[in-house]
Amino acid sequence: MDTIFFFLMTIFYLCLLLFSLGLAYRHGWLVTSNVLLLVILALVYDNGIQAFGKYIGEGDLLETLNEMRYWLHAFITPLLVLFAWDTVERVGVLWAKKPGYQLAIVFLTMALIIVELMTEVWVLSLEPNWHMGVLTYDRVQESGEMPVMIMVVTVSLLIASIIVGRLQTWFWYFIGVFIMTIGMLVDRPVETGAYENFLELILMTSLVATKAFQDYHLSQKENH
Repeated sequence: MDTIFFFLMTIFYLCLLLFSLGLAYRHGWLVTSNVLLLVILALVYDNGIQAFGKYIGEGDLLETLNEMRYWLHAFITPLLVLFAWDTVERVGVLWAKKPGYQLAIVFLTMALIIVELMTEVWVLSLEPNWHMGVLTYDRVQESGEMPVMIMVVTVSLLIASIIVGRLQTWFWYFIGVFIMTIGMLVDRPVETGAYENFLELILMTSLVATKAFQDYHLSQKENH
């Protein structure tokens, strides 16, 4: 059953990718929030590999493909800090426009990538894992603790979503982040290996919707 879930989520992410490409085409490519394109591409890959894992079968190929999931996670997920900053900057918050703050956000993003590489990827050891009909290669030992990178990204998105909600009366941003955060903290309501991926899908849908909302409002301002 989980295989079907991963297939469906891969298809949904491809739809989100096409929609986001349309936004970039209409509203400009040189926009910081377009980092969502990279995040969505990484999630297409992540869910796709899990969907096709059992068809590829155990072996070096599948292990390498799964290892790439961890590398993409380390390099791409911290970019959501840049997205969070850009959504705040786009509503006209003055401190978000200051060069010093912008530089700090860039350094924070780079630091998170380095920390994730050092603590999660360079010490990576994988083993085959069958769960609910899905074959993946996962870490030999999971710490069970939320990585620093994920915590910082989540807090950044949460703060940004509150600011955007207050200044633009747009609450779907916050709702997506809130559902993702609470969902990760509580026990799983159902036994499925796709649970965290489903939460990620809710989050990403809210982020893409937020970008579309802000793109529309900025274009309306430019036309008046």
